[in-house]
Amino acid sequence: MQLRLLFFLMLFVLGLFFSFNFLKFLNNIKNFDTSNKELVEGVAVLTGGKGRIAKGIELFKNTPNSYLIISGVDKNIKNIEVLSKELLENNRVFIDKKSETTIDNAEEIIKWANKKSITNIKIITSDYHMPRSMLILKKKSKNLKFFADPVTSDISVRENLFNNFQLLIFLSEEYLKYLFCYLVL
Repeated sequence: MQLRLLFFLMLFVLGLFFSFNFLKFLNNIKNFDTSNKELVEGVAVLTGGKGRIAKGIELFKNTPNSYLIISGVDKNIKNIEVLSKELLENNRVFIDKKSETTIDNAEEIIKWANKKSITNIKIITSDYHMPRSMLILKKKSKNLKFFADPVTSDISVRENLFNNFQLLIFLSEEYLKYLFCYLVL
C-alpha cells in the first residue's frame, strides 16, 4: 500500500514539474530578450518557418560588415529561389543545404562562425523554435555569443492554447524536444 502511494506521489510531483516547466517554456516563447548592445558580426537564419529568411535578409542589410548564413535550405530548392542574385553574388552570404535538424543547423552555424572569425551572432527563427535553438547553440559552443531575434509566429499561447488541441500537441512536442536537448546535450 505504501509503495503504491509513493509511486502515485512521485507521478504527481513529476506531473507538477513537467507542467510548471511547460508553462515556463510557453512564457519564454513570447518573451525573449532581444535587446543587444553588442556589435552583431553575423546573422544566422534557421529555415523552416514563415518570415524567417526575409527578417534575416533585412537584418543583414541593416548591419554593416556583417555575414549572413541561411541554414537548413532544402537540397531541392535552387539558391535563386531563396535569395536575390545580388545577395547570391555577395561573398558575405552563405547558404547551408546540409542541415536537416536543429542540431545540424547549430553545428553548421558554429563551423561557419569559426571559419569567418565571427563571435557575436544574431539568431533568426520562429519564436516557438527559439528556446531550443538557443539552448543547442549555447551548449555546442561556449566561445560564441548568440542573440535571439525571433520571428513572431501567429501562435497565441494565452488565447488559443487550451482551446486548440493541435496547438497544444505541437507546443508539447516542441517542449519535449527542448527538454530532450537540455538533458542529453
